[in-house]
Amino acid sequence: MTEKLFTYEEFQSLIDSSYDGIHITDDKGVTRFYNKACEEIEGINKEDIIGRSVQEFVDSSVYPESITLEAIKQKKRVNMFQHINGKLVMASATPFYEGARMKGVIVNSRDITSLNTLQSDLEDAKRISRNYHMELEQMKYREIDSDLIARDPEMEKVIKMVMRVAPVKSSVLIQGEPGVGKSVIAHLLHSYSPVKDMPFMKLDCGAITEGLLEAELFGHEPGAFIGSGETVRKGILELADGGTLFLDEIDALSISLQSKLLTALQEGQFTRIGGSEKIPVDVRIIAATNKNLENLVKESGFREELYYRLSVIPINIPPLRKRRDDIYPLVMQNLKKVNEKYAMDTRIDPKAMDCLIGYHWPGNVRELENIVERLVVTTSDSVIDYEHIPFEIKNAQIESLSFMNTDDSYSLNDIMAHFEKQVLLNVMEVDEDVNSMAKKLKVDPTTIRRKFHKHGIKLK
Repeated sequence: MTEKLFTYEEFQSLIDSSYDGIHITDDKGVTRFYNKACEEIEGINKEDIIGRSVQEFVDSSVYPESITLEAIKQKKRVNMFQHINGKLVMASATPFYEGARMKGVIVNSRDITSLNTLQSDLEDAKRISRNYHMELEQMKYREIDSDLIARDPEMEKVIKMVMRVAPVKSSVLIQGEPGVGKSVIAHLLHSYSPVKDMPFMKLDCGAITEGLLEAELFGHEPGAFIGSGETVRKGILELADGGTLFLDEIDALSISLQSKLLTALQEGQFTRIGGSEKIPVDVRIIAATNKNLENLVKESGFREELYYRLSVIPINIPPLRKRRDDIYPLVMQNLKKVNEKYAMDTRIDPKAMDCLIGYHWPGNVRELENIVERLVVTTSDSVIDYEHIPFEIKNAQIESLSFMNTDDSYSLNDIMAHFEKQVLLNVMEVDEDVNSMAKKLKVDPTTIRRKFHKHGIKLK
């Protein structure tokens, strides 16, 4: 005869000490056993549930539903998540039998609230980590290229897109008006790509005649044409092998040259002018244009297949008039650069700054850079005043409203917010103390802080 391992009392004590809740009922759903873990999980005393049907606890809304009754009904194991006593409980109900007759149900339950909270905390930590990573990436870029200003929300979207797609090799088509900074974005894409240590080659397609353009792009063999010399000349496509080729003003390519470029990209190889050897090439193409290539395709001015090949990832850079929050920092940045370049210490008067901010900048960032340099080198005083501003910019307040005539994307709220921000910037130039600014504008200091926060202006 086999000796019993535990007495009944020892066995009951063992089950009572289990971390999991153990709840046993008969085949009618009347509780016969209920351990201490169940009491802690469900908040019900053992004395209040032993001998009573679980249906009573469903009727009184202690249980939202009964997994025990469900197992009795289905005559098989049932698993369920339940909210009991303010906790998330994972439960499993298993019927047990004596022969063919069901004798009862045993329910195992576990409080997984802490696990759920831990999972949520983990997801929060991952999200925070991703945000910090993106911020660090953007900070690193600012150290690499100080030409980039992206304070305006529209430009911030562009930079986030660039940072997202820089690590992949897909072709990118950068579109935007002349002078918006397409070259800066192209350099950024290369700087954060896996081939950042490989060549970055740029070809300005609009600055070279068609005949020379083909030779610049594909190179040539000795004697390929008059004046080609007696040595092999590698083209920019070959020189960019393994790295990035930036084709600026891609719309200037002739249809025939577009076809040759498309073939080279599709086949991953090309032939130099006057040669027959197939030269393998692996480059990432970044193209840029200030034209609407889609319209050019419809007008048969650009090959459709090449357009789709180049525009896998389109990036549109907004003009400066649509990223007005960038004007002030761009002026200050270029003022500093020019001062350093010519060993000067020129400052700008707030009223003069208002004119520059109100101007619609048809030439975009390039025009702004040229204007700031002109102002610094032509102003004999140490301060650029309103009187020094060029004629086309002087009527700044009028110009700041004239952009509405050509651009219907500005609402009254946009315009009012723009002027409110400029008022805050101007008053901060005169006095950095919050209480003094509040006194000048006849508002509470808390209002000043709220307005500065709203417009993303850091108090000095």
